[in-house]
Amino acid sequence: MLSQGVVTALLLLLGTALQGLAQSQVGHAVTGAPVSQQPGVGAPVRRSINDLQATGGPQWDLYILALASLQLDSDEEQLGYFQVSGIHGVPFIEWNGAGPRVNGDWGGYCPHNENLFLPWHRAYVALFEQVLVERAKQVASMYPQNLRAQYVQAAESLRQPYWDWASDPRVPPATASPLVSVVHPSGGQRVDIENPLFTYKIPAAVLNGKYGRFDAQMRQQTVRCPAPSSFPASADALMTQRPYRRWVYDVLTRASDFGEFSLGGNITSLEQIHNGIHWDAGCAGMFLDTALTAFDPLFMLHHAFVDRLWSFWQALRPDQDVFSTPYPARARFSTAAGTPVTFDSPLQPFFNPNGGFHTTVSVRAIWDLGYGYEGLEWWEKPAEQMRQDVVNIINRQYSSARPASEAARRAEAPTTRYFVTVSLDIAQVERPCQVVVYVDGTRAGSLVVMSRPQMGVVRTGFGIDHVATEDAMQALLHGKAGGSNSSVEVEIVKPDGSRIPLNKVTSLKVEVQAVGITPPTSLDELPEYGSSRRVRCVALSGTQCWS
Repeated sequence: MLSQGVVTALLLLLGTALQGLAQSQVGHAVTGAPVSQQPGVGAPVRRSINDLQATGGPQWDLYILALASLQLDSDEEQLGYFQVSGIHGVPFIEWNGAGPRVNGDWGGYCPHNENLFLPWHRAYVALFEQVLVERAKQVASMYPQNLRAQYVQAAESLRQPYWDWASDPRVPPATASPLVSVVHPSGGQRVDIENPLFTYKIPAAVLNGKYGRFDAQMRQQTVRCPAPSSFPASADALMTQRPYRRWVYDVLTRASDFGEFSLGGNITSLEQIHNGIHWDAGCAGMFLDTALTAFDPLFMLHHAFVDRLWSFWQALRPDQDVFSTPYPARARFSTAAGTPVTFDSPLQPFFNPNGGFHTTVSVRAIWDLGYGYEGLEWWEKPAEQMRQDVVNIINRQYSSARPASEAARRAEAPTTRYFVTVSLDIAQVERPCQVVVYVDGTRAGSLVVMSRPQMGVVRTGFGIDHVATEDAMQALLHGKAGGSNSSVEVEIVKPDGSRIPLNKVTSLKVEVQAVGITPPTSLDELPEYGSSRRVRCVALSGTQCWS
């Protein structure tokens, strides 16, 4: 095994060799990674990071080395790790000639708590994937002749991996070690290098104020779970407190339209579930900070999975695959607050190949961006077959009901489920924070309010039947208060563990509802949800919650 000094020198050599190629690309369009033009080949599918690591081989080596190479790029290289990561939040600078900043309370390009959230982040991940694959191809070309062909082939089919935190609510093992083993192109030897998935080192010039204020704490690298917490143990413990698998199943099967799926309403939304990961995976630290979060290597793994879930929804509900109702925008780098937003609004700063900006319409189909997912092999399946395959995947991977037979599945599954819906004006709370709901003293779930945007209403819900007894829910629904069988408690918690007094959050409302459900009889069906019975309650004291 080579010494760490030699390995560092090899990485620097790799970065230097590729630097000229990176700097030659300016003013590019977001096209996604190229797809083979051979008939019947189709597009590569994005793979789970855990599967990619377990398989190993050339594609794993290239993913790690390409990522490491990007992180070595200058902070001025627009296709380097710093500049691409900085699109989301700080350093609040114009990217790729996309236009000057407008006056507003948020200097990042990313939208949150609005319907552009999913389309914008799809374009963002596609850009990163495009840059990653191009760099992987450059790395592959540097391998010795006896290895080059297999590495070149592996680079062609490489795509940004995703982190399936719903199937396995733990941080990926690949992100937990400071070192990682790869076969390096210099001599084709296996070496241990600094793991680019473990942290990203902030360029010194950036910390010294090159772009203005960057990080108030002046951290020299991305940090997860600072002391007394630890990564990954503390992150894994937090992840298990939220039923992510159940939430994913609920949002995919119960949402009535794109707005409810993306932003929420009576059920949890995909964005709200996503917020929880930002809180848990970094222990409510740097990964939760909207301005800094994209610099953490977890970010693209996380958002590739969010995109996968949106792709599943699009296959299930092609009639509701994007939003259709205009709304006033939140403030962003190049968008003034209140600007009317439609599905034709620009997704700045992402240019399309024709010189204009991408829109929700131009990114609605994954086949236009050069990738697929298992079950969504669009080049060889009709739409109905993809829908059926997605239903099967959702039931196998995310349903909590796994009976031995179809008859048992229907017989054992409940015919009534219980949900709690929480809404509040986010301007009334110190952000970030989380609203935690308890039923009979047991934590039932929570919603995370991110630091951005600064205004708006959050309304979302989640199932509580996994912690509540039938008697307790009946007592609550019929107004039989008193005693432990009908208590719903709420608290608002800041990252440091302190509480926000509920009597200061006058907009906070909690609603409990019972929903009739007809469970599926096979893996090829989804549950059917019927009418609901509701009781409204307003939490003011953190104890009993009643209207």
